[in-house]
Amino acid sequence: MRRRNLFAKKKSRIPTWLKVTALFSGVGALGIVIAKVSLPTDPALDRQVELSISEAIAPPEAPFTQPDTTLLNQTPGALTAEAIDAGTDSAEASIAPNPDTTTRKVQVQSGDSLSVIFSRLGLSAQEANNVIALGDEAAPLEKMRPGDTIDIQIAADQSLKGINYQIAPNQSLSIQRNADNQLTANQIVLPIETRLATAEGQIDSSLYQSAIDAGLSANMVLQLADIFGWKINFLKDVQNGDHFRIAYEEKFVQGKRVQTGNVMAAEFTNAGKVFQAVRYTTPEGKAGYYEPNGASLGRGFLRYPVEFSRISSKFSLARLHPIYDRIKPHKGVDFAAPTGTPIHAAGAGKVEFVGWQHGYGKVVKIKHEGGYETVYGHMSRFNDALKKGSTVAMGQTIGFVGMTGDATGPHLHYEFHVNGVYTDPLIAKMPEANPIPSKYRKDFLAQTQSVLDLMAQNSQAVPLNATNASALVTND
Repeated sequence: MRRRNLFAKKKSRIPTWLKVTALFSGVGALGIVIAKVSLPTDPALDRQVELSISEAIAPPEAPFTQPDTTLLNQTPGALTAEAIDAGTDSAEASIAPNPDTTTRKVQVQSGDSLSVIFSRLGLSAQEANNVIALGDEAAPLEKMRPGDTIDIQIAADQSLKGINYQIAPNQSLSIQRNADNQLTANQIVLPIETRLATAEGQIDSSLYQSAIDAGLSANMVLQLADIFGWKINFLKDVQNGDHFRIAYEEKFVQGKRVQTGNVMAAEFTNAGKVFQAVRYTTPEGKAGYYEPNGASLGRGFLRYPVEFSRISSKFSLARLHPIYDRIKPHKGVDFAAPTGTPIHAAGAGKVEFVGWQHGYGKVVKIKHEGGYETVYGHMSRFNDALKKGSTVAMGQTIGFVGMTGDATGPHLHYEFHVNGVYTDPLIAKMPEANPIPSKYRKDFLAQTQSVLDLMAQNSQAVPLNATNASALVTND
């Protein structure tokens, strides 16, 4: 079997089907513009940064083209073999059709509860109480999210006959009325099969488009840019001819691809310089990306503390204030995002202030080691557990996006102070994260060697042995 080293020096020729000449875009959760652009010579680039990222990286409408995949592992689930043989589908627990009943498919709206939905359908409050009385088995219905769908089966006399709710791609809740006229609940969990897929591409103008053409999802582009975001400036450093390779997880339920998982290994060649990354999870379950020698690819701070759609206002010492209509310094960056979007602590530290402060509205200030301080303004609400003196970890949710104080729309006003000096967080030099601790060195080498060996294999699907599978699968 032909083998090739995916971490070997880049060949001069790349298959033409991977070459693209398409749009440049921003990255949603990271706020990184992923595009090949020249150094700015006109104001157009500034507008480029503020384009709607959600529009720019929307997944293509064309059907997903599945790359060659390799079976990694199959996670046992709670569903019995008899249930699978009976034809129970992972996307919808079957409720037997009945000519005397009607099935209503309901999309959960903001503020909906089971009783609200039942009232809308003409079902009594007592029916909702009967469902809630089922206890833990029906508990997922108390955690429905806007956009979820729920199938409700209603009898001709407006009594409840059954409910089907898809909790997760491999998990559903089925509630049915039995022959004794009692409601029974059953949670069905199907096994998840994790496969490893590989893809590569060459950039003519856009990392995003070349990744899509290589069979990756928009989420994979986010991960790829996040991994190398501290090494490569994706706004201005990406060039024609740059090349990427990636190995990532895909999740399947009963042979149907339901979602993508983590990037397990990646390589990005920028202007002839090769950057490599492998994912490592410590015995305590903390995951991160490292160079093959154990050096961390991360930093001690997140560059973007919120998943945003666009940068609505940049750091500037001479900005026309949208409310006061006068020139006023804007010593932070505004990230536009829907109300309720989680805001994360940019780094580990101690809460210095939590409360209301003038134009900031609801604001949190965190003091970090090394003379750093971060400020988060215009929140709609705080994390209930947060108080002055609380310690927070990097990435911990501290509050939610809003528009309290002086704000014309929902966004996060984010400031980054270095030794008391206001600094643009988009260009500030961040302290590096620590390398692999010595106590994990042997485990790190064992895990990453398996990934590197896999990346060096032929791109065609090749079954892995159990050792490689256990080294690569995470959080199934």
